[in-house]
Amino acid sequence: MTPSLRELDLRIVAVANQKGGVGKTVTVATLASGLARRGQRVLLVDGDPQGNLSQLFGAPEGRPELGGLLELLSEDGAAPLSSAKLDSFIVKRVKLRLDLLPVHRRRLRTELGDERIIRAEKGFALCLERLAARYDWILLDTSPSNGALERLLVSACRAVVIPMEFQVFSVSGLESILEEVAECSRRAGRAIRPHALVFTKAENGLARVETYRKLFASFKIPIFEVCKSEYVPRALERGRTLWEAAPSGYAARDYGRILDKSFLG
Repeated sequence: MTPSLRELDLRIVAVANQKGGVGKTVTVATLASGLARRGQRVLLVDGDPQGNLSQLFGAPEGRPELGGLLELLSEDGAAPLSSAKLDSFIVKRVKLRLDLLPVHRRRLRTELGDERIIRAEKGFALCLERLAARYDWILLDTSPSNGALERLLVSACRAVVIPMEFQVFSVSGLESILEEVAECSRRAGRAIRPHALVFTKAENGLARVETYRKLFASFKIPIFEVCKSEYVPRALERGRTLWEAAPSGYAARDYGRILDKSFLG
């Protein structure tokens, strides 16, 4: 059996895929809130400039957020941030035991530019390492891209969970993601573990699904499936997590299995 992230002490985790529409935000929100409901202290980082997580958890605008943090870290000769300064970027208790580092700048990439984002990379990783001493888990959402911002986020983590769909184009997409993780690992100077594939919107009973299961098993990364559920989009539309909307449904059962086996052990 593959050791869990807790057993491996890999508690800074990015949820990433360069393809859109595969359920990254749903997955990271559900995993983070699920860990919090299990008594874990969780920091959720909204690394997608669209800010969907920040909207879901009601983070107020007009306050310090990810863009401002990266701007500060990118300055020449930037000193290490004090605990109080770092705390000013975090919205506390968006849910019980769940804090959020929000983002509100949709044009974050163009406003900062790749050069400044790259300069902030090491400082951002150091910030997460310091915060890891105060949280049981730090989970990062990413956008469907592979630019400087996404490399900054993945390079700061210790492991990656990859949401996907059962389709033929996902094979080449997974190969690209794994290459990107390997590059981020080289940039960070330490191993970053591709820890799990999460196939969202899974539908049993389709002949092609078993073919895809065998195909993706060749990558030697643990595979989890989350059944397709109408409750997931409905919950998000109402600003609620899956655990609040349908805690006894099949999708909640599947995400619970990921938490129990892949995260907590």
